[in-house]
Amino acid sequence: MGDILTDLAALLRCPLTGQQLHLATPEEFRALPSHDADGYLVREDGAAAYPVTGGIPDLLPESMIPLIVDPS
Repeated sequence: MGDILTDLAALLRCPLTGQQLHLATPEEFRALPSHDADGYLVREDGAAAYPVTGGIPDLLPESMIPLIVDPS
C-alpha cells in the first residue's frame, strides 16, 4: 500500500466508534483470519479491522472484521 493510503488512513475513522484507523502492520495482517483484501485498516483499540481492496477502504459496518484483543 502506498503513502497516499497512509495519509488517508490518518483522516479516516471507524464508522461505529469514531476511533482512528491505521494500516495493518505485517504482524496484524498475518493475524487476520482472512486475506481476501490487499490490506486492512485496524481500529485504534485493535478490536476491529476494515478491508482495503484496490486501494479503496471498505468502511461499511457490515465489512468490519472483529479481532481478538489480548488483555495482557
